[in-house]
Amino acid sequence: MDRRKTVSETHRGGVEPEIIPPDVRARDPYSRTSFDGAQRIYVARIGPVGFALMTAALAALAALFFLLLLGAFVVLLPLAGLALAIIIAVALFRILIWRR
Repeated sequence: MDRRKTVSETHRGGVEPEIIPPDVRARDPYSRTSFDGAQRIYVARIGPVGFALMTAALAALAALFFLLLLGAFVVLLPLAGLALAIIIAVALFRILIWRR
């Protein structure tokens, strides 16, 4: 006997997609989607005040970056000095031990 399944046996109550005609609005009355054509985006030129504010913001960011970089060097400089002191101390200790 042929054990192939028929279409009705394989398709058991699956969810079918809902087809919404183009003229029917969405079920949610509060949705604000609109597909009625192209939308315009208005772009204005930057005026002198906007340019000054943008320049001040960029200068503030550059100063903040410089201060963070300077702070990193202030923290790392003593650590480098400590590492150098440890290296010198170990070298002197080895010299004293080898002379005995």
